[in-house]
Amino acid sequence: MSTIIQTKDLTIRFGSLVANDRLNIEIEEGTIHAIAGENGAGKSTLMKMLYGVYQPTSGDILVDGEVMHGWNAAMARSKGIGMVFQDFRLIPAFTVLENVFLSMRDAGFVLKKKELRKQILTLSEEYHLGVNPDDEVWKLDLGQRQHIEIIKVLSTPNIRVMIFDEPTSVLAPHEINRFLEMLKSFRDRGYAILFITHKIDEIVSVADRITVLRHGKITSSLSREEGFNRDQIIRSMLGDDVSRMQISMERTVPDISGMENIELDRLTIRDEHNREILKDITLSIRRGKILGVAGISGNGQREFAECLFGVRKSTSGRILFGEEDITGSGTGKRIGLGFRMVTEDPIHDNVVGNFTVLENMALAGLEVTTKRGDVDWKDLEEQFRSHPEITDLNVPEVHRIAGTLSGGNVQRMTFARAVVSNPSLLIACYPSRGLDVATVAVVHQTLMRLRNGGAAIILISEDLSELMELSDELVVFAAGSASGPFDPGTADVNEIGRVMLRGAGSNE
Repeated sequence: MSTIIQTKDLTIRFGSLVANDRLNIEIEEGTIHAIAGENGAGKSTLMKMLYGVYQPTSGDILVDGEVMHGWNAAMARSKGIGMVFQDFRLIPAFTVLENVFLSMRDAGFVLKKKELRKQILTLSEEYHLGVNPDDEVWKLDLGQRQHIEIIKVLSTPNIRVMIFDEPTSVLAPHEINRFLEMLKSFRDRGYAILFITHKIDEIVSVADRITVLRHGKITSSLSREEGFNRDQIIRSMLGDDVSRMQISMERTVPDISGMENIELDRLTIRDEHNREILKDITLSIRRGKILGVAGISGNGQREFAECLFGVRKSTSGRILFGEEDITGSGTGKRIGLGFRMVTEDPIHDNVVGNFTVLENMALAGLEVTTKRGDVDWKDLEEQFRSHPEITDLNVPEVHRIAGTLSGGNVQRMTFARAVVSNPSLLIACYPSRGLDVATVAVVHQTLMRLRNGGAAIILISEDLSELMELSDELVVFAAGSASGPFDPGTADVNEIGRVMLRGAGSNE
């Protein structure tokens, strides 16, 4: 196998932060090369350097043995290197064909629309992607949008290296195995695959080589022939911090006397296109309990969370907080009642990009005090540095600009902000998405601590094992209705999966 990309002492700095430190990696044709590490280890930064988005501070990138000078994304594409980003680069109002056409035109390649349509259909059929050139992107779920990004990369002339940044973080469980099989098919056709993932089982399943980063440095690089396993990868990722995996998940019965439950009475919710996405939802959201919400992406989970938090109005029905009807109240009122939410897409929904981490943490998170009529930033910083949740989650340094953070670090920050105020209701949408194994363990422990302290928690996740482990009760959203509640201790996982796929009324 020949080496396509090689790095020599590749280093990049952002101010005083050394994001990648003297990295030496070889990417060979016909292999799946996994890049693993904790959030903030420098994985996405490395990929963006290899694709030409970031320029290295020092060191070299070699393609086919030749040092690349003035390396940028256009050069990368001309050398047959493509990347599927974690945050998709699509225009929702355009069709699939129009999005692919724009990506090729931007790269300097133009096909007539008739030829491009034929190419999209051929690639879709060849790799079982199910992409229709005439579909409008806004109507598609995240998994389908990812397929468009893959089509865009495959449409690059002479493509031979494909970079995937946390590709399975947006996929439902039933889609992940298909995706991994697709990676194998790419490899078998001679492509070099760079695969960033925090899911160690996926690495063990498909990777031919794994390189582990920690604090921007390589801690290990092993081929499948040399041998690697789950425990070995975790130790390379965490080093001396492996003790962070050892957490308590004990359930206790909290004292909830005087605490208000939340009751949903025949709630009907429409999406932004005025489609009835959920109808007549009646649920009790009880203090000191975790209510898990399962369902295939696009079955009303996002709209349900937004309605509870006051971002979206219901079409009919009521929301009661204790005896108080809060159906018509807005987000400000609900924040005042102790409601907090971690959204499905925190980068776009939860973060002010040009604010610092500390400034973002002050938005309905840390307690804001004043000094001589101004925000007491020193007090906020002291709260930040002393708060156990912030410390345990390894939230980035206070002066980092939020817009420069990786997706995993944004997830850490927004989750920490939601929990530091001990909410009465926490709506946690996919809280472990994109996080490394140690941080997922801390998130789970934090949810259990809040539950044991009397908080009501709604946990929305596509990871059935996570829901079954953490939830006290489980409901499934499918076909516009809520099935359940199920008892996770006795429920049949296969039955839950069938309800997710077919809806409440299925007897198949």
